[in-house]
Amino acid sequence: MLNEHGIKCVSLNELAMKLGIIDNGIIDIDELKKHNIDADVVEGHYSHLLSCDLVIILCNDVDELKKRMKLRGYPESKINENIDAMLADTIYYESLDRLPAGRIIKLNAYNMSVDDLLKNIIELINSFK
Repeated sequence: MLNEHGIKCVSLNELAMKLGIIDNGIIDIDELKKHNIDADVVEGHYSHLLSCDLVIILCNDVDELKKRMKLRGYPESKINENIDAMLADTIYYESLDRLPAGRIIKLNAYNMSVDDLLKNIIELINSFK
């Protein structure tokens, strides 16, 4: 949807598949860093490990996330791992290794419509240009 609004967005998982650097859902970040990614936004669970100017972390309700992951067929162990990482703010703290706290935004997406979420993300991106 960002692409439709003039913000070039690339899915990290799709790119990793094209490059052949993803195995069992794990992306080779070191290999990915060797490639020039032509995008304004790179989305994905590992995107904060790349060079960037801003990290936007979408947060949601634990029960909602569990429901979504079950629908995707995730095993219970993977669901628990993801929930634990979210509750521990893993992405936030890993992002602090690369950016000041003011460039790491946590956006609560719970009960937010897709249109409102998109609007908020575009506003955040534009405010950091």
